Amino acid sequence: MLRHIVMWKFNEGVDKQSIGEEIKSSLLELCKSMDEVIMADIVYNVLPTSTHDIILILDVKDKAALDKYASSEEHIAIVDSLIKPNTNSRVAIDYFI
Repeated sequence: MLRHIVMWKFNEGVDKQSIGEEIKSSLLELCKSMDEVIMADIVYNVLPTSTHDIILILDVKDKAALDKYASSEEHIAIVDSLIKPNTNSRVAIDYFI
């Protein structure tokens, strides 16, 4: 199994609650529709000591499953319409569990 973790910082002035919820619901809906996704969680109400504003934790079967998720039309649409316009920093790590 492979764990994919991504963290983003919101742009200044972004309504973190509204955009965070929209990103969360969109990505979780996508994940529920994909058999390759074993578990997905998104958190955006983080403590002020955090360096990033929103985090995605995703478990998939293998690298091929992660590639399928990342290259899906739905994922690309969410990234292009919600994530890229509202964030300015992305960090990610993928590892086998």
